[in-house]
Amino acid sequence: MSEMNLLVISHYFPPVPGVGGRRWAKFVKYLSRKENVNVYVVSAENTVKHVKSSFEEELKDVDFKHLILPSNYPKYLSFLEFEKTTLFRKVMFKIQLSQLKKKVKGNYWDFSVLWKEHFEKTIPDLIREAKINKVIVSGPPYRYIKFAHSLKAKFPNLELILDYRDPWNDFNDPFPITEDRHEYERTLEKEMLQKVDKIITVSAFQKSLIEKNQPNSAPIYLVPNGFDVEDSQSKIRQKEPSNKIKLVHFGTLHYLKDYYWVPFFKAYARLKKEQPEIYNTLEISLVGYCPEQVSSFIAEHDLNVKIHGMLEPFVAYGELNQADVALWFKYDGSPGDFATKFGDYISINKFMWTFSVKGAVTEYIEEHKIGKVFYRDDSQLEETIYDAFLNVQKHENRVFNPAYDASALQIVNLTDQLLDVLDQ
Repeated sequence: MSEMNLLVISHYFPPVPGVGGRRWAKFVKYLSRKENVNVYVVSAENTVKHVKSSFEEELKDVDFKHLILPSNYPKYLSFLEFEKTTLFRKVMFKIQLSQLKKKVKGNYWDFSVLWKEHFEKTIPDLIREAKINKVIVSGPPYRYIKFAHSLKAKFPNLELILDYRDPWNDFNDPFPITEDRHEYERTLEKEMLQKVDKIITVSAFQKSLIEKNQPNSAPIYLVPNGFDVEDSQSKIRQKEPSNKIKLVHFGTLHYLKDYYWVPFFKAYARLKKEQPEIYNTLEISLVGYCPEQVSSFIAEHDLNVKIHGMLEPFVAYGELNQADVALWFKYDGSPGDFATKFGDYISINKFMWTFSVKGAVTEYIEEHKIGKVFYRDDSQLEETIYDAFLNVQKHENRVFNPAYDASALQIVNLTDQLLDVLDQ
């Protein structure tokens, strides 16, 4: 392979907190170990000063060049899940939101809407200095794909690659935008899908969305999300003996998925009332951001649930590793997406209870016998969950299939797949 000078532009790259930075933190780690690959990263500054990325520490000794640029996004609108609500923050939220709506078109919740200035001077200077020949722009956020495409005017031989990780316009966002703003984003998405040189996406489901939105898109290649085998080798707390059967939810628990978590916790409350001896053998933990709506529901029903909140990375993985069952409340809008959470669970052989509509993920889980699926269209969903609580006492009902081979989803192997795409 000839020398590759690769620039990755990822807004959520560490030290910005949250799971959004993991995909490229991991790829950068393994790309840096390849001969003839020089990696540069441009990302946004961390505006949440009291919280750092889960993946920042492991990048300390990685050989890559990192340029961190100002976020430019209004302070009181960003990373709301990491901040405590106060009267002052509520007032500033309203003021900054009103100002931002007047300033930008389309989706004002896209953190990159004010990044244009970085693509006019700073990033071009880096491209010249480092002799960059390939640029990967990872979204979401997506607006800066438009700004990145403007680089083609200055650098006609530059290859621009869009890493399309989540639906651009299939929003699962608690903050809706108006239809005219949606239409602006749909039009921009179609334009960019056609104008970039290549598209990388994480699943066949995402590929089908792209082809539906833009039949004349750039060539599409599949490089899924995966897991890093080095994470579990020595860094996380090992499974400890316990007289409890532990169910753990890992990551953000979105309150809008109340069609899953409400029947789940109602079934748990019913178990407490009707089968207290079984209830007392169970332990439920929530590791990651837990919204007030969920914690209040739990408190109202006086349920024995450990809410750990945001933890340091390997402390969080250590809590997940205590699970006998891992919980996954999926987005119904993406039934074919194997989220990063899936990689977390299979990397340490966790039997998963997956709440979802039917799709490629549910079929895969059932086919490989690595979990149990609870379907949204089940008219007796609460009853089904209640029965599962009763039956989880049996060891065979929570055993991860020992014959399952997850090696294809190891990031060290996916990095080779990524390089094959970049070389084409």
